[in-house]
Amino acid sequence: MKNFFVKCMAVAVMLFLACGTQIQAQNLLKGLKEKAEKAVKQTVNNGNKPSSGTNAVSGALNKATSAIPAGKGKTYYVSVSTGSARADGLTPATAMKDLQKAIDAAEDNDQIFVAEGNYLGNMDRGYIECGKFGNAQNDRGKFISFYGGYSTDFTERDVIKHVTKFQPTSQKFIAPLFNINARRPYGYTGPMGTVVIDGFVFDLGENNLYCAANVDDDRTGTPNTGVLTGRFIEPDGAPAVPKVGYANGDEYGLHMDVEGNVRVSNCIFVNCRDYGIAAMMGKGHMEICNNIFISCRYASCQVRGTTKDSEIDQVSLDFHHNTVLFTWTRTKVFEDMGQGFRFMNGIRTIDVHNNIFGCNSNCGVERVYYETNASIEKLKQSNLYDNYFFANKRDLEIASMGAATISVPAARIEEAEQIGPKYEGNMELPAGNEAFLNAIDQPYLQGYMNLTIISSQSYDANSTANQINRIFGMNQTGSEIVRPNMYCNKYPWEKAKDLFGKVPGYGAQMPQ
Repeated sequence: MKNFFVKCMAVAVMLFLACGTQIQAQNLLKGLKEKAEKAVKQTVNNGNKPSSGTNAVSGALNKATSAIPAGKGKTYYVSVSTGSARADGLTPATAMKDLQKAIDAAEDNDQIFVAEGNYLGNMDRGYIECGKFGNAQNDRGKFISFYGGYSTDFTERDVIKHVTKFQPTSQKFIAPLFNINARRPYGYTGPMGTVVIDGFVFDLGENNLYCAANVDDDRTGTPNTGVLTGRFIEPDGAPAVPKVGYANGDEYGLHMDVEGNVRVSNCIFVNCRDYGIAAMMGKGHMEICNNIFISCRYASCQVRGTTKDSEIDQVSLDFHHNTVLFTWTRTKVFEDMGQGFRFMNGIRTIDVHNNIFGCNSNCGVERVYYETNASIEKLKQSNLYDNYFFANKRDLEIASMGAATISVPAARIEEAEQIGPKYEGNMELPAGNEAFLNAIDQPYLQGYMNLTIISSQSYDANSTANQINRIFGMNQTGSEIVRPNMYCNKYPWEKAKDLFGKVPGYGAQMPQ
């Protein structure tokens, strides 16, 4: 006897997508404009001026958009297309070819200017490292500042025009795409070091393993003909369909084990199969600003504090003016992970503001972790304010006694006691942002807005396995097939650049 059950469930979405190649944004966001205007007026009345004005944006991003920063140490120049393997890299005319060699040659407080091109590491191994991954205790790395986006002669810096990327193809590696360690020896009491990562594209889309696109085969997870690939194939997955790409392991985009003054800005994290940014932060301040995270898996950004309890008050994080879209769950079953940003432990003050969180398959923001020490938890500041949200399964996810978690829409974030003391100004993406919505790859957005999961289960009581199980008093077994029509498909990395500067004051602004 065989029973077959089919369950169709629509993954939670908050917008309806009309047919055609252009989004009718007014229809998608109908009714939200008055709500947004009311929220802004309320914010002003409360004495908290929205930070969407030109002056406020310019001030917030000054540090993130400096063209030629002044370094305290040496400056190394790297150009994969015009540099030399044996050059010293100390002038534009003697640029190095290999970024890894420049890192190896550099010392604390040096900076590295990187020209346009694709950087694959020493002998094209596929990854870059400043200190060994997972071993910052013994390999403390270096405090170096990295700036991409230069022309090959280093006379111009434009991170959109002169794309500097980490984009492996057929390489097979078990390491982050870029790992940075920057730690001082235990007991060090001198000045803090500085780490900057500015103006790079982190893309694993050419390296990931996907089902080949085929809208006529449900197994491939191809939502429409415009999406580049079928669904992402998990490490233990092996569907019997044609495939494209190479690797399906779990690798980070950017991994950091750092302390001091740290900034990640003007970067794109796209198609990262295990976090866009995953970091461990010691004493100091980390700023993550003006970046685009799109089609990352697990979470787009997660930063944990690593100090002892008595030093947590010396750790802070500012996550602002980022655009965070299409973060995917750990597996195609959509059971866990899939957060845009995660509030983590070990950090006294976290400010999350002026970001856009959209189309994240679990939640835009998560706040479910609590410090073991109740007195330290009481002092934490988990600030979430002046952000736009749209089409997330949940805007904010918080922990709850008795229930697994609670879903909090943007308009009710002020009611979440885990958030604060700053909580004002969060709202649904207001109407009038057609330029932003149209800058998102349309087939990809359409696929997400029509996301469904087909789950089929079967049980055969007369199968050999179940007959044997009954003899020995063991549980009966069946099989289940889960087929989403879309899951972590490849996003066109070139189109990610189009999202800079589309919403004044919110999300990633145009790099200067």
